[in-house]
Amino acid sequence: MAQVLVFGSINMDLVTYMDALPQRGETVTGAKFQSFPGGKGANQAVAAARAGAHVEIYGCVGDDSIGQECLQNLQVAGIDTHAVLVKAEEHSGIAQIMVDARGENIIAVAPGANFLFNHGDIVITRRDVDEGVIALFQNEIPQATTEAVIQSCRKLNIPVVWNTAPACKSRPSGETMEAVDYLICNRGELRTLIGVEGDDEILASKLLEWGVRNVIVTLGEKGALLVNEEGTWRQPAFPISPVDTVGAGDCFCGVFACSLAFESPVREALRRASAAAALSIAARGAQTSMPSVERIEEFLLQVN
Repeated sequence: MAQVLVFGSINMDLVTYMDALPQRGETVTGAKFQSFPGGKGANQAVAAARAGAHVEIYGCVGDDSIGQECLQNLQVAGIDTHAVLVKAEEHSGIAQIMVDARGENIIAVAPGANFLFNHGDIVITRRDVDEGVIALFQNEIPQATTEAVIQSCRKLNIPVVWNTAPACKSRPSGETMEAVDYLICNRGELRTLIGVEGDDEILASKLLEWGVRNVIVTLGEKGALLVNEEGTWRQPAFPISPVDTVGAGDCFCGVFACSLAFESPVREALRRASAAAALSIAARGAQTSMPSVERIEEFLLQVN
């Protein structure tokens, strides 16, 4: 059974849709509002589950109505939430998102209970260490917690996928980097991690020197770049008219991890992840836009 263990954030997205994003000091009226369950951890968990994996999520919510709604949504998606902690007298995480007519967005996050998630809260049992298990991480819980759990997964021989989004606040330890099988970042996150400007391929190769085995740089409409010891390979993006780009990166990561759990070769995993991300930007919301395995397969047959 293909399993994806997701360690990360659980939020509620409060989304405002408008013709154009406001400038500093400007008030824009006439916008439309919707709320969606979100958070990078939860988004990626839903993407992996809809792509066919058995998913467990490890995270924290507050003891409020937002936390209850987020957990119910994950359970409806078929995700195992037994390892999600409910923190008393804390608010659940929220993200305030503005989306313009082109589908571009700006996001502000109030992490709430997500930032109370500690390594000591997490117990990964031996039953998780089976063939077809992938551990998936992001950066919306404390970085110290993420690094500690990444190292724990390595000791249990669980392959690690780390999406370094948002960008790391500090350089990860050498032990953490050596425990990462697949590091996924966009161009800005790559430059922040390395600390210098430069060519994508050269900077990604630098991470190989730090111990990472595969580096994937997502490039939006230009696709994705894979760099490993075998060389460089580019996955083109699938053209599609964008409606809402919120959650597209999370969709990519969740479907990529799911594909690896099903033991797909890395290039095929990248192709499926890119197709899923393209489908996700054609619908509004993050988790609500994650495509099913049937929709992904249908899309790939159409573009062949």
